[in-house]
Amino acid sequence: MHRTSMAILLALLTAGATAAKPAHKQAIANHAGSFLPARANECRLCHMPGETAPKDDKPRNAFGERLEGLRAELKKAGKPTAIEGRFDTVADEDADGDGVSNIVEILLGHFPGEASDKPSADELKTSESLLGKYRRYLASYAWKPFDPIQRPAVPKVDGDWGKNPIDAFIAEGHSERELTPRPEADKGTLLRRVTFDLIGLPPTMAQVEAFENDPSPKAFESIVDELLKSPRYGERWGRHWMDVWRYSDAAGWSGGNDIRDSQPHVWRWRDWIVESLNADVGYDRMVREMLAGDEIAPADQKVLRATGYLARNFKSSREKWMTDVVDHTFLAFQGLTIGCARCHDHFYDPIEQVEYYRVRAIFEPHKIRLDAVPGEADTKKDGLARAYDADLKAATYLYERGDERHPVKSKPLAPGIPAFLKVAYPEPKGTKETTGRRLAFANWLTETKNPLTARVAVNHIWMRHFGQPLVPSVFDFGKNGRRPQHPALVDWLTAEFVEKKWSMKHLHKLIVTSRTYRQASTPDAKNLAIDRDNLDFWRMAPRRLEAEAVRDRLLAVAGKLDLKAGGPELDPATGLTVFRRSLYFRHAHEKQMQFLKLFDAPGVTECYQRRESIVPQQALALANSPLSEAMAKELAKSISGDGEAFVTAAFERVLARRPTTDERKECIAFLGSKPTPARRESLVLVLFNHHEFATVR
Repeated sequence: MHRTSMAILLALLTAGATAAKPAHKQAIANHAGSFLPARANECRLCHMPGETAPKDDKPRNAFGERLEGLRAELKKAGKPTAIEGRFDTVADEDADGDGVSNIVEILLGHFPGEASDKPSADELKTSESLLGKYRRYLASYAWKPFDPIQRPAVPKVDGDWGKNPIDAFIAEGHSERELTPRPEADKGTLLRRVTFDLIGLPPTMAQVEAFENDPSPKAFESIVDELLKSPRYGERWGRHWMDVWRYSDAAGWSGGNDIRDSQPHVWRWRDWIVESLNADVGYDRMVREMLAGDEIAPADQKVLRATGYLARNFKSSREKWMTDVVDHTFLAFQGLTIGCARCHDHFYDPIEQVEYYRVRAIFEPHKIRLDAVPGEADTKKDGLARAYDADLKAATYLYERGDERHPVKSKPLAPGIPAFLKVAYPEPKGTKETTGRRLAFANWLTETKNPLTARVAVNHIWMRHFGQPLVPSVFDFGKNGRRPQHPALVDWLTAEFVEKKWSMKHLHKLIVTSRTYRQASTPDAKNLAIDRDNLDFWRMAPRRLEAEAVRDRLLAVAGKLDLKAGGPELDPATGLTVFRRSLYFRHAHEKQMQFLKLFDAPGVTECYQRRESIVPQQALALANSPLSEAMAKELAKSISGDGEAFVTAAFERVLARRPTTDERKECIAFLGSKPTPARRESLVLVLFNHHEFATVR
């Protein structure tokens, strides 16, 4: 089920509860963080087990009654009643009278409202140390994503881990949790990692050897600079941002004028993304041009391409179209699930239903059209998909319970944004051609006082370098989201990003040159016992290459990759015979390359964070698909020599490293004294299925 639909369903199912609120459960989980045991994160923390009440509210236990009583007291006194504050106020009390404080019982995984559920003597021996760590956690840097961005002080750390501010923040977590960071990765591994990360292609063996033999302390930094200058960088990171911004080519039948999603020729937006990234255009400017390029430069087709972001949201249903624009604009740029307020006030965040429709009013006047481009008057053959304001007087109404059949026409709504974000929506400056609403909104988004835009962008960039985000809930920075393990690092990186004119290349370099990024991926038993999920980044976790990088690597190692850039989308059915980079193939409903789908290509509807699967078809695709077989044949033919010479060259071409002694021995034995072409090709196919081929370490 679609994530947004599921959220609405859950909201409806829980709407009758009067006190056992999911928001309270989530707020406590965020407040206590990793210190809250899974067993304690249940309704039973505050409510009686296995009982119900006539009004759909489970009866409270002693702890729940204390929290509810305190709420009434605070409300009467005109003071804040947030569950987090009440939780802390009663933490040191003993609600059930069993002689153990509420907070100690909770930290040990017991229920403070049930006298029969008391920690054992052995458990209590650990409570003092655990409670001390919890207190330090509460006193540490607070995660306040809705507050203005401020740069926190960098922790003081000695040695290599104090040179890059990123490392100082991470080292502080290591010290607190008694983790030992892994040593720096060997040069070959590090070069393969950063090359894939920045351009999505493997290094050559010659590049690996040059780096290994370069003693300069600036050698790695120089490589990073060169990679960021490569036009391949824009293609690699363009695909990442195409995930977030939901790039989709047109779906439907253009020949019959039945376009259901996106628009023809939206590939021009894709090319704008790639070009903008290569030019290091600031993220803030990219956001403004995508949302309001037609209001910024109405006659400049190079800028108008950016409004493909809005053209992509086209749906044959205007209501679905507008819902997608509002919901996904906030998910992508603000990390907020504003769509939950379409039918009622938001359950978790202070967003009123009327505020949802005020946001919709920003986009109400706009529609999509195809403009002719120089050299081609027929927009069916070529054109520019762009946004424009079609109806300057378009009215927006609140829908009762989100039902478009019941608009409240007596109260047309002016454009606006949720008040709790504390940054006022600027007064639109319209013209005869446009309302100016979208440009005002784009300026609001990229205002340095906006607390979320830069934080959300930084989180996406970090996630694609490390395989896991700093803020775990990438599209939800609200109260139903999850608190980051390193909130101070998020804010420091965000402040740095904005101060450096929203330069993504600056942020990339800062991240990949950090000691945190350059760690080995090898495990450590002691660290695993403390931090199995690597939340404190004590190593670089191995991760599988994305679908596009797997296919592009096959073509690159065989010397067949066509590096032509840009242009109309390619037929996905030709993906096994046309050797362009994968981002240039059509990506739409029922129009995706099967090879990419096998390796978890991005969803067309949304893909804020890719999910990996492990299925046998992936190995089969690398072993016997027409593409793999063709590339194995090409690569085997291009390598001269037999026996050891062939084995060494095959490893260097496919995996960008030399074989180990055991690998060399096994492969030579497999080839035999007189290796046939089939044997040589089979060995290459085996290397395509080597775990290192599809993995970044």
